[in-house]
Amino acid sequence: MRRLLLLATLSLVALLIFVPSAWAQGQEVTVRMEDNFFDPANITVEPGTTVTWVQSGNNPHTTTSYDGLWDSGMIEGGSGGTFSFTFDEPGTYDYFCIPHESLGMIGSVTVTGGTATASPTATASPTATALADTGGPPVTSLLALAATLALVVFGVIALAVLRRRGAL
Repeated sequence: MRRLLLLATLSLVALLIFVPSAWAQGQEVTVRMEDNFFDPANITVEPGTTVTWVQSGNNPHTTTSYDGLWDSGMIEGGSGGTFSFTFDEPGTYDYFCIPHESLGMIGSVTVTGGTATASPTATASPTATALADTGGPPVTSLLALAATLALVVFGVIALAVLRRRGAL
């Protein structure tokens, strides 16, 4: 009985230690480059989020920050090419499409928490395929949620068994 109680306690401690780090890995957000606008143009994300711009239009486009932090280079129309950038620091990052800025093709990424810089994670990939826009959380988040639920369920079952046997 004491071993079962110890196992349940260790499971709950592991849950408290490991699950927050799984959620802290960041998320992924997709912004489409249409003809001649970003969709969505203005987004708000948590630190550690990777934003991927997907070329969905027929015209060539760029995603270029006003402060020089990133520039995808020209991504040909109809290519489905992508460019990704991970935002680690809080702040607001305004960007535009070089050939279509005058047409209003501008946007912003607001990272919650304050002001600072960001870091690139990839370069333009004109041959890449477009990402599916499912609107759901990344798979790692779903796995972390499933593991969390499993640990909680096993902990509750262990406590119920201990109570029935009079060990608690």
